[in-house]
Amino acid sequence: MATKSSESSPPSSRPVSSRGSRTPMSIDLSSLPPLQQPTPPSNTLLITNLQDPEIFRADNLQTIKDLVNASAPIHSWAPLKSFRRIIVSFFDEDSAIRIRQILDGEAIMGERVKVYFGQTTNIEPKDEHLNLPDAGKLFFISPPPSPPHGWEMKMEDAPNKQVHAEDLAEALAKLHHRPRTDLPASPVSDGEQEPGRARSGSTTTIYHPSEHGCSPNLPAISVEDLTGESDISPIETEKPILAHTSRPPVELMEV
Repeated sequence: MATKSSESSPPSSRPVSSRGSRTPMSIDLSSLPPLQQPTPPSNTLLITNLQDPEIFRADNLQTIKDLVNASAPIHSWAPLKSFRRIIVSFFDEDSAIRIRQILDGEAIMGERVKVYFGQTTNIEPKDEHLNLPDAGKLFFISPPPSPPHGWEMKMEDAPNKQVHAEDLAEALAKLHHRPRTDLPASPVSDGEQEPGRARSGSTTTIYHPSEHGCSPNLPAISVEDLTGESDISPIETEKPILAHTSRPPVELMEV
């Protein structure tokens, strides 16, 4: 009977899962800083976090240098007190890796140092002389250096005998004043000559009030030709001063 009751009983209802209706969760990673790759090994080490100024005393620096040099030969040693660090380079990367494993995290005068790899230091000798300038510009140097190979000396041309160019000399020749004698004589008015001055030219009346209504308030206008006239200087020549000097004392005269 129990079996029949179990078979006749209706199936129990199960809760339907609602996972399909939920939205998937997402994480915003835009605020994370970009991934930085570790500095690749090199032959240069940066020994940092040297906060105690006593480390940069000459005797303390020499002690640290001797300890490092005992483990690996040093190529260059540069303590930087303002930056609280020491830059040291070695002859190979293996020496730098070994020294970093020894010093990183060690305490130096109460401060735990941090050691990082720096830029690779070139240990190969190189020519530090300046390159020669361009051969085409050597003559701009004062004094000029030796002439280049294959240079031949030649005779220079004579100096220029013409002061001006031909076109300039021709233009200047046209500017020379040459009085013309074929011009008709200009009419001379009956005006009186200025006292104390001789006239060698002529005077032409341009406007006369008698020909324009005889207005007493209008002056006459005339043009005087003074070509070739030599003016008398208003400054009189100075006359020499006729003055007698006094006779010197008899004591000063030679006997």
